[in-house]
Amino acid sequence: MKIFFTNIFKKQLKKLKKKFPNVKNDLLDKFKILDLDNEVHIGKGIYKVRIKSSDYPKGKSGGFRSYFYLYKKKNLIVPLCIYHKSQKETITERELKFYFDKVIEELLKI
Repeated sequence: MKIFFTNIFKKQLKKLKKKFPNVKNDLLDKFKILDLDNEVHIGKGIYKVRIKSSDYPKGKSGGFRSYFYLYKKKNLIVPLCIYHKSQKETITERELKFYFDKVIEELLKI
């Protein structure tokens, strides 16, 4: 499976990278060993993953949270959003819908 980074997701990564320089590698490492049976399925192809931060050694509980969309037609993993658990507890359903809508807009262009 390929990973498709949208512009909105790249902006989130860029912000996190200032404080956590290895965030992108941590994310890519997680997607390499991704097992959907062990991840939280939100519905409509959206999953929530916990990602251990190599910059903040507190395990998964103190790491990152990311939501991604599994676009089966094109065999793509499309990250919707990412945040560090210390900066934000969770995201709202409204925020998740916003990110999903933005991702769909970009996917329709490819």
